[in-house]
Amino acid sequence: MINKEKLEQEWLNATIRDNFIFSKTLELKPDLCKYLLEKILNMKIAKINYPEREKVIENRTDSKGIRLDVYVEDSDNRSFDLEMQIADSDNISKRMRYYQGLIDGDKLKHGQHYRELGESYIIFICPFDRFKKGRHIYTFRERCDEDNNLTLDDGAIKIFLSTKGMLNDVSDDIKNFLNYVDSGIISGSFVEELDDAVNIVKSNTKARKEFMTYQMALLESKLDGREEGREENAIENLRSVMKKLNLSAEKAMDFLDIPDDKRKRFLHFLKD
Repeated sequence: MINKEKLEQEWLNATIRDNFIFSKTLELKPDLCKYLLEKILNMKIAKINYPEREKVIENRTDSKGIRLDVYVEDSDNRSFDLEMQIADSDNISKRMRYYQGLIDGDKLKHGQHYRELGESYIIFICPFDRFKKGRHIYTFRERCDEDNNLTLDDGAIKIFLSTKGMLNDVSDDIKNFLNYVDSGIISGSFVEELDDAVNIVKSNTKARKEFMTYQMALLESKLDGREEGREENAIENLRSVMKKLNLSAEKAMDFLDIPDDKRKRFLHFLKD
């Protein structure tokens, strides 16, 4: 049975780190989204647009679909996907690869030439240092093993932002943003505006209802899958709850009332 009081508490405690809050905040304030992208990428962007709200991509009936946190495009045919990646899982790099592939497949319509693919930026915002190098930002492009000066120039750029960075490798606004994600500290005019927007979302009755409705539907489907004994689905559902509600594995299992005799095995699968 779904604990509605827990859902209410999750909404009250939700911050910018919650995927829903993050998505709704940048949707509410596209100018803040544009500014954030400009500062992360150190480039000027003329104009951004949301081609779809809460963009979902499913290329085939039997493929694994994705729901993007913040997906925007600009007037120069570039696409940008911003994701709050709370869980430090071993498959994070493969997840990024899959996202970029599906986004490209979704953009290139039947009959279009490959040259029509614009630059694609996948940006994961992480409250951990994936590569343990002390950087706030890690940018990856395809390079030649035999000559690192050669890039493939395929327009696919993958970026990890870390709230645990210690180097002076990003602007003050991005440092302040990452500190805000990490600990809620409000510093600088950009983060002040962002926090104001978060509070507007949190005070919106429609947004709260949407959050509750989606989470309840999600959890009902997860519980149905678990009760029917589909353990593989239950593991995937557990990961989804961890991400959507920003919970640790233990707290997510508490939330879903997963029996004690299954927890050790579930933890093992979560590491895969």
